[in-house]
Amino acid sequence: MSRNIRTKSNNLELAMSQVAKSTPQSIVDAIATQMDRADEAKKRINEEGIVVRDLRGSVIPHPAIKIEADAIKLMADLLKKSEQFY
Repeated sequence: MSRNIRTKSNNLELAMSQVAKSTPQSIVDAIATQMDRADEAKKRINEEGIVVRDLRGSVIPHPAIKIEADAIKLMADLLKKSEQFY
């Protein structure tokens, strides 16, 4: 794999660096959790490919693609919400 996946503690540190110091810890934790989720989904996609076979043998987009996209969207929403604390 060409890209290093951040560790959970690095994601928490990264999340804290992206928001105001007055941002509630629950929002910072939620941002870090979504970073972790996106990283794990990306790792699965990199390992298994962007398409997989379902139970019937049909080729389908890897379910982790949606998980990654949803995590990134929620992370962006949380970052936007954190702007009120500046």
